[in-house]
Amino acid sequence: MHLARARQLALLEDFALGLTDGLSPLQCCHALFENARRLKLSTEQRVITHLIKQLNQGLPLGPALHKWFSADLVMLVAVGEHSGILEQLLHQHQQFEQQRQQAWQQFWKPLLYPLAMLALAFAAIYFIGHGVMPKLAVSIPESQWPMLSRILLTATHSFIIPALLLSVLLVVIWSWGPPLLINFGWRWCRVLGNYGAFLIQRYFSAVLLLQTTTVLMQAGSSLDKSFAAIQRYGSASLAVHTFDMRRKLAQGERRLPQIFDTGLLSARMLFRLGNGSRNASEQGTLLRVASYAALDATQALTRLRTGLQVFCYSVIFALLVVMLGGMGTMLMQLTQQTSV
Repeated sequence: MHLARARQLALLEDFALGLTDGLSPLQCCHALFENARRLKLSTEQRVITHLIKQLNQGLPLGPALHKWFSADLVMLVAVGEHSGILEQLLHQHQQFEQQRQQAWQQFWKPLLYPLAMLALAFAAIYFIGHGVMPKLAVSIPESQWPMLSRILLTATHSFIIPALLLSVLLVVIWSWGPPLLINFGWRWCRVLGNYGAFLIQRYFSAVLLLQTTTVLMQAGSSLDKSFAAIQRYGSASLAVHTFDMRRKLAQGERRLPQIFDTGLLSARMLFRLGNGSRNASEQGTLLRVASYAALDATQALTRLRTGLQVFCYSVIFALLVVMLGGMGTMLMQLTQQTSV
């Protein structure tokens, strides 16, 4: 069972601080275990005990984290251990994680209200369509039902409302690409990604790829070796892209925009890669682009959030028109019939 994201990050941050102080990975784990035992943090004690056992057996630390840590953090630890730059990768990821958490808050908080209103609108139209309208419609011949009332009754007694709910869910999945549902190792996910799907997952995976590659190259690794390390220890989604990038390198491609053009990076990021100085090294160009990548992802999320807000409010407006208009016109028709 995974730890909460905040607890994963806190544990790795404390581990990185120990490495910065000159402790070995095993000494860091012992120090963390003593603090967890003193404060009676049972979950942290179990995690660290398992890590100590791994290290005492001479096994790598990365694979031992799968049970409790997210795939991206496991990859960073595994790549950092393999390359001998675990401390640098963890410190680099701390900055990225702060930017990502801020971007997530700015993305989801403004969407909570329209999503809640959308849920209330669906509940209200279902209740009125099933509980109120049939009682009103009994007194009026079907041929005399107003158009909006007919639409309301038809929508709530057919698959239209479930279809609308499904469309909202599909729009969120199309925009987000939840990691538990979407994996770019699957061909159909890559095909949909080429048509603009799963922007959130793709953009943040691109930031992770750029920043990890940059830190590896700063430590003296070549571009191909950096991709090989990410491919070996990263998720299946990243492995698909790094495999394609390594294939291009093997074919003699040396232009960064063409190498990274695998459907993961946005056109804006590829544009920045292509605009590097002719005298700049691959490492220098990647470092410059990686520093802007999180900002580009945040701006893309802002545009996506605005689009989702417009979509939600449009659906809410349509539901209210049908619900209020359908019930109102039916009541007017019933009143006129009664008065006659």
